[in-house]
Order: sequence, then structure tokens, then C-alpha cells
Amino acid sequence: MLIVKSKSLLSWVAGVVLANMAAWGAGQLGDPAPALSIVEWVKGGPVDLASGKGKTVFVVEFWATWCPPCRASIPHLTELQKKFKEKNVVFVGVSDEKPAVVKPFVEKMGAKMEYAVAVDKDRATSKAYMEAYGIDGIPHAFVVDKEGRVVWEGHPMGDLEATLTSLVAGTFDLAKSKKRAEAQKLIEEFWELAGDEAKTAEADALGRRIEALDQELGGIMPGRTFKAAEVRQQVRFSGAMQEYQRAMVQGKDDATLAELEKKAIEFAPAGFDFAEMKQSLQIQVTFQRYMRLAQATDADAAQLAALAEKLAAIKTKNGMLLNEMAWTLLTDEGIRKRDLPLAGKLAQAAKDASEGKDASILDTYAKWLFESGKVAEALEWQQKAVALCEDADMKNDLEARLREYREKADKK
Repeated sequence: MLIVKSKSLLSWVAGVVLANMAAWGAGQLGDPAPALSIVEWVKGGPVDLASGKGKTVFVVEFWATWCPPCRASIPHLTELQKKFKEKNVVFVGVSDEKPAVVKPFVEKMGAKMEYAVAVDKDRATSKAYMEAYGIDGIPHAFVVDKEGRVVWEGHPMGDLEATLTSLVAGTFDLAKSKKRAEAQKLIEEFWELAGDEAKTAEADALGRRIEALDQELGGIMPGRTFKAAEVRQQVRFSGAMQEYQRAMVQGKDDATLAELEKKAIEFAPAGFDFAEMKQSLQIQVTFQRYMRLAQATDADAAQLAALAEKLAAIKTKNGMLLNEMAWTLLTDEGIRKRDLPLAGKLAQAAKDASEGKDASILDTYAKWLFESGKVAEALEWQQKAVALCEDADMKNDLEARLREYREKADKK
């Protein structure tokens, strides 16, 4: 729920720390790559790591159909497979879900998922890689070099491409890769220390050590510089914001919130708009309260109406937030009695905030028109949404709703 304007520091922290917040296991870079234990090859394959020794580089990526970051990284992996195919690089996506779940997903992805896809056998492959290296978050990829060794592991949207480029060029430095992995572990330790004011001296010493490693390696994360003071401030800011958010959700008094707000602003990065974040958070808290009542069997009608009135009076330029609320009101199956007027006000406000230039927002607005019986208008705005959409998967969904609206119009 946090809105952050300063993205450079956050992306550095996310790339190095948040993607690897796990206990480190016994696996070490340079170890022999475990064999793949597969119950079924859904696409491509079979892939045998042992038979590729001496000639092939493998990327073994762990993912799941329910994981949004995994879905976001799939087209990227496909592009990398295409780019490195002629260089004898083979990608394998491994899921521990049932074949009946994985197959339809892969079929729907089609050419967007153009690499081998397999279903893990009793999670044996996951245990051999993910658990062995202490990784508990997906998506996560492992690179196996031509010698059959695991030489890199990390988020597939990280420096996977740079690693493959150096491997196929023969310039990959395993020793440096190991040192970089060790440095990332130190960053995790720094992240824990930085939030503890009683351990300032210890954090300072570790920060200096990491900065030296960062300089030696030319960047623990290529193209980015580790600055201990900045990361420490971000850690403290994140902690202060979490504390503020909890207090707001719990309905703490104004004096408590003001004190926590002062603390958060003290550590806020340059360019952070606290007023905007505060407004957004207040809106989300109000909407969560509304949804709990709207889904309850014994909801207080007067209280629900008061929350609806409060939501209808929202004045914000955050079109995506307005759109998410409107779509939820229109589609959530748990709502006992759908408030179409409220959904319409939010959808209209979202459309105005985006100046009618966002396909997903126009899709929501058209949905509200359709549900309100204004089929002709729904058709008009859905056509505009389809014309604006550039994402293929999303466009398929928009076109499906457009056909639905047309069928309804034809029956009239």
C-alpha cells in the first residue's frame, strides 16, 4: 500500500535484499548441479543436464501459475531463450503444481512461454535447488555452466542476462560470482542491523565492509552503487511506514498518528510525497472497512451507507486506486448487495483522472455501463479500451468482454 516517488534506492534494495530474504542453505556456487527430477514435461524437453555437459548452459527456473511476478517474468525468459538459443543455452521452467494446472496455463501462454516447461516430481527438484540454497521465494533461477556447476542464482529479472552473456563469451568469473553472492548475504545482515538503533556501530562497520566489496566487484548489483547511509535510511523509513500503516489500520488516535508521521517524514527519501501516501492509505483503509461490511451477512446498513458516502466523496488523482476499487465493487462475488451508483462514481472519477487514456480504466467504466443496462454506451467505451490496449493478454480479455456486450446488444 506504500506509494514511493524515489525509485532508484528502492529498486536497489528490492533487487539485492527483498528478493533474497531467506535463510542461506548448504548449497554453494560452484557445486555440481543436481539432476532434474520430473514427473511430466508439459512443453519441450525432456532436458538432461548430464548429457549437456561440455556443450550446454542451462537455466533452471522455479515458478508457479498463481505467482504474479512469475507471470511477469515469463516473456522475459522467452526473449532470453530466443537470444541465446544459438549459443547452446537451454531454459527450463519447473513448477511443483499438478500437470492439470500447469498444462492449460502453458497452452494459454502459447508463444509467450517458448521454452521447456516441466512439473516437479514430489518437489524433488525444488528441494535439490531451492531448499539446498535456502531460497523460499519465486520466481528464482539457477544457471548451470558447461561444466555442470551451479554458477549463478537469483531473480530472473536481475542480472541473469549479463551472466549468460559472459558465460557464452567465455569471460564469466566464478570467483567473482561467489564473492558477489557472499556480499548479498552481508547486505541481508546489514538490513537487519540497520533498523536497530542499539547496533549502530556494528551496522557502520558492516556498511563500510560492503561498500568496499561493492567497489571491488564493480557493483554487487551491476550498474548500481551500495551506499550504506542511504540503505540505512531506507530501512528506517520502511520500518516507520509500516508502523504508521498499522496504526492507521488499527484506528489509532490523531496524536499517535501525528507522532508516527513525524518519524516517517524524518527518514523519507527525497521526493517522497507523504500527503499523497497518507490520502491513498486513508482511502484504502476506508474501502477495506466497506468491503468487510458489504460481504457480511449481518452488516449494519447505516454504517455501510456512511462508508459508501465517504468513498463517493473521494477527491484524488490516483486513477489506478479508484479503478481498482470500482472493479472490485463490480466483480467481487462476496458482496451481498452490489452498489452500482458507488461503482459508477469511482469508475467515472478514475476515467477523468486518466483523461480517458488508460485501457484498464476504460474497461472498468464500460463494465459499469453494461451492468447498469447502458449497453450501447458500454460498447462504445469498450471499443475505445480495446483500441488503446497494447498488452496482448489483456487485449484478449477486453475483446472477450466486447463480444459479450455485442451479443447482449444484438438480443435487444
